[in-house]
Amino acid sequence: MRRVAVRVLPALAMLVGLLAACGGGKAGSKSSTSASVGKPVHGGTATFAETPGAAPDYIFPIYPAVDSTVYNIRQFFNLLYRPLVWEGTGENIRIDRTKSLFSSIVYSHGGKTVTVTLKPYKWSDGAPVSARDLTFFMNLVKANKADFGGYTKGEFPDNVVSYKATGPRTVVFHLNAAYNELWFTDDQLGLITPLPQQAWDKESTSGKVGNYDETAAGARKVFTFLTNQAKNLKTYGTNPLWKVVDGPWQLVEYDSNGKAVFVPNPHYSGPDKPRLSRFVELPFTSDSSEFSVLRAGTSLDVGFVPTEDLKEQAALTGQGYRMTPWVDFGIDYMVYNFQSKTAGPLVRELYIRQALQHLVNQPVIIREIYDGYAHPTYGPVPTAPPNDLASSFEKHNPYPFSVGDAKKLLASHGWTVRPNGVDTCARPGSGAGQCGAGIAKGERLALSLLYSAGNAPFTRQAESLKSYAAEAGIDLSLASQPFNTVVGTMGTSNTWDIGEYGGFSFFAVPTGQSLLESGGALNLGHYSNPVDDRNIEASLHSNSLKPLYGYQDYLAKQLPLLWVPTPDTRLSEIKSDLGGVTPQNAFLALSPEDWYFTKR
Repeated sequence: MRRVAVRVLPALAMLVGLLAACGGGKAGSKSSTSASVGKPVHGGTATFAETPGAAPDYIFPIYPAVDSTVYNIRQFFNLLYRPLVWEGTGENIRIDRTKSLFSSIVYSHGGKTVTVTLKPYKWSDGAPVSARDLTFFMNLVKANKADFGGYTKGEFPDNVVSYKATGPRTVVFHLNAAYNELWFTDDQLGLITPLPQQAWDKESTSGKVGNYDETAAGARKVFTFLTNQAKNLKTYGTNPLWKVVDGPWQLVEYDSNGKAVFVPNPHYSGPDKPRLSRFVELPFTSDSSEFSVLRAGTSLDVGFVPTEDLKEQAALTGQGYRMTPWVDFGIDYMVYNFQSKTAGPLVRELYIRQALQHLVNQPVIIREIYDGYAHPTYGPVPTAPPNDLASSFEKHNPYPFSVGDAKKLLASHGWTVRPNGVDTCARPGSGAGQCGAGIAKGERLALSLLYSAGNAPFTRQAESLKSYAAEAGIDLSLASQPFNTVVGTMGTSNTWDIGEYGGFSFFAVPTGQSLLESGGALNLGHYSNPVDDRNIEASLHSNSLKPLYGYQDYLAKQLPLLWVPTPDTRLSEIKSDLGGVTPQNAFLALSPEDWYFTKR
């Protein structure tokens, strides 16, 4: 990101050198298989395997928290609607200026004024992408921020005191404080997607387009209308609203299973115009169902091989596939529900979280479940792709695997430990050597784990934790549901104790405000810690890495989440005659406009 055409943002200047080599496999991961691809030709239909059970199901770029997934944002509607800031140039953790909608972003007045100028793009209906489209987005978010999945109290849009269009393509933002400029650009301005005001500023299907968003009441009505339209999934391929796009693709078909068919937007203004004639995302219910189709070698151009089927790689190579691990800038974890109706008092005790962390056998999970295509996770900042944002402390495990240590922790805090039975609280109370506040005498140490179905490694990882937990006398019951169901349950109820949906893919500065700050939009476990909140806020107002290190070192000890190994997002299998797919985006974004066939 450049401040103007010739000056690099201070924070980015500091990080560019650190992040320039952020490609390749994850730390400890195996290397990928690659192949050269010949001269591009125009045309052809490329098919892509969606993540099983996680088909895209939300199209409106002002999305609720439960729909705040990479599958909806970076792999679906960003193909239609270009974000202001596009994260990642291939495997590097840097902004892609080609795919971003901004022309320049200038910080002035001590960092409290930000001037954003858009590129001279057009919507598919011929209207220019203008400053009014950016203020339209801002007006809708301001009036409906509690319903926006990117909202964290005190941050965007709360930290924007005012904003005003000062030219056809220029908007000036006035902030309530000076912020880490890289963080504000990536994590705050990165939430903005200019929207087609000339087509969407209406309160009903039959209503006329106006300037309703310019009042709070009108903005709420427009938002309600657009949200209701977005809930009607069966019309995604036909609704005229979703036909007005500024991205390289238009959606022409969408079915109830999540199959999405895209064709090039003939009016796309960007230089990265599609060479394919169609791009198709295909849904699957499980890894095994996807692999059956992949193994046939006829219906998928870009799929993935489940780790348990890596023994079939030679056969896949014979079918014309090359394998390349997709490494994302993220972390995996299980989420504690600190407000669980049944287990809240248990997981609020640090020593219980420490005991559970000791029961996660990360080296064995990486070796036996992921076949080496994963790396350990010890805190809230990704260690892969390689970067200097992760502290030296976070790269080492403060709670190594040990059933013995888990049992000692429980016994020293008042539990009668019954290996392969169920521990019970013998010394209730909140003093030293006691079980903790809200835990009654005789209470059983029993927890439930809800995890995403259709993913064999998740199942094996859950079963591994259950087995080791039993050795320490912890009764861990398992239940699985489709990904969207799991996320929905975790986001709307307190009927679960521990949940696993995968992990979190970060923006370029992994400060964790939406994931782990009190009231964060994606803080599904309701973790709240004033020290953590202060650490996060400090990292948001400094261009130094020191506050970010302090934040992650503290949480590596406090365990707000149950850290589990972070696998390569998928082991992509790419047809040998399809180019432009690699390097794969570190933030899991899809860019099929870069893909091309060399024959067909």
